[in-house]
Amino acid sequence: MRVTVILLLAVLLCGCIQQEPKIEYQCWDRSIVMDPSECPSTTTTKRTTTTTTTTTTLPCQWTDKTCRIYCSQECGLKPLEFCQVNETTCRCEFRCGTTTTTTTTTTTTTTTLKRWLTEQEVDEAIDWGEQNRFNLSNLLSKYAYPNYSVGYEHVIIYTPYLNLALDAASRAREYRALNQSEIDEIITDKEMMFRVKLYGDSTDFADDIKAVIKINGEVIYPMRSRFDDLPETTAYWPDSPAYFAVNTYVFEDYDEIEGRVINFVVIKYTGEDVYGIDMSDYK
Repeated sequence: MRVTVILLLAVLLCGCIQQEPKIEYQCWDRSIVMDPSECPSTTTTKRTTTTTTTTTTLPCQWTDKTCRIYCSQECGLKPLEFCQVNETTCRCEFRCGTTTTTTTTTTTTTTTLKRWLTEQEVDEAIDWGEQNRFNLSNLLSKYAYPNYSVGYEHVIIYTPYLNLALDAASRAREYRALNQSEIDEIITDKEMMFRVKLYGDSTDFADDIKAVIKINGEVIYPMRSRFDDLPETTAYWPDSPAYFAVNTYVFEDYDEIEGRVINFVVIKYTGEDVYGIDMSDYK
């Protein structure tokens, strides 16, 4: 009985004590919390962004050299009075002067080459060469000293007249004619050539045979020499003289011997052969 009463009192007591219901709150930002104090603050914090501008100062791009070049280009033909780099503004500042006209007088000196032949002699030499274009012996024999006979040593004197005739003959064989430039080159050439026909009994007999010109005790040496290293056999071969050769000697200034009496000296191992030549006999 007593137990039953205690159980009844416990049931009654539990029915009297009621459980508090759970309440949910929706905050201003739509979040769900159990207590309003848990909601985020509604105070808006405004953040101010500060923009920092950095200014970098670059060095001036003008130099004294580039400024001077620029100034000169801008002034052109005018004189440059002022040219300087302004360090503050970094500018190339300049000032041009007024143009001054300068008259320059140029003196030209023209050297006229001496012409060894007259116009009439030029025509004669060309005509003579063309007529003998197939007979060079007729041309050379007139300039051989002492004679042009086979078997005799002699000197051929190549004057401007003979050179012009020989070149005209060479052109004529090809049905051509000398032009004025070729003619002028021949008749103003200061070099003088002598060719010596020599006889000997060995293939190297003409090697190193020298030649000089003597005028009144003065010795004139050739500016160049060419020794014939391929002698040909004569009609007397193998008897003496078995070979002949032609050596060439070129002297520098025709003006030194033109019209004068010269001694052309051929110097051999065995002695000298002297040819007294009057250059006035040869055009």
